[in-house]
Amino acid sequence: MSGTTLACPQCGGANALPSGERLLLCAFCEATLFVDRSGLVSHYRLPRLVDRATAAEALRRWMAGNDTVKDLDQKATISSVAAITFPMWLFRRSAGGGSEETRVEPAAAIPIPQVADLALPAGRLEPCLEAEDGAERLAATVPLETARSWLGTSGGALSETALVEVPFWRCRYAYAEREYTALVEGSTGAVVASIYPEKAESPFYLTAALGAVAFLVAGFLTANPFFKLGLYALIAVPLLGLAWLVSRKV
Repeated sequence: MSGTTLACPQCGGANALPSGERLLLCAFCEATLFVDRSGLVSHYRLPRLVDRATAAEALRRWMAGNDTVKDLDQKATISSVAAITFPMWLFRRSAGGGSEETRVEPAAAIPIPQVADLALPAGRLEPCLEAEDGAERLAATVPLETARSWLGTSGGALSETALVEVPFWRCRYAYAEREYTALVEGSTGAVVASIYPEKAESPFYLTAALGAVAFLVAGFLTANPFFKLGLYALIAVPLLGLAWLVSRKV
């Protein structure tokens, strides 16, 4: 970087830097670059491969899973499905033995904590030439140097630094007079949510405790292994029935 001129890391062309600009289109190779005080950073995005209807279907399938309350997929009302893009810092560095380590860090306040754990399919990255039409774009507010400090001191030198726009569908739905939010990753269809109607765990814990006590008592009633196995079998049948009833009602 020299004065207000910055060299493109892809073609080497010298680009004039307008005051205050954070995004720059290389005048020579048309690569989109993110401007940081320390230089230029490549700017990519993941393509949005999941449309609005498919995102709603993915959310319904997640609602029907084992972690949510019974019949959430049927009883919940989806009120909105909106396109957004979330920025992530991407770092590549040598990891020894000729291998390469890839790390991603959030570049803005995380709307849902699980977003930070998502892995970026690097093979799908494409140059971000312009903002996605109709999508709310969350601005990068985490400074690059702050994100670099999260990497720690171990590891080799950085070979690439990039800002990646990750597409999401922000889904809002209502259940039992309460509104919830979930995100559907727009490239893979993965659903992430932190607060949602969960299955109550206490009935399962109570069933497990009841079974443990019943088997313990049966073990003390007789020392004969054949009688003991018979008692265990008799206890197992009603316990399985109780567990089935609990899973059906919770």
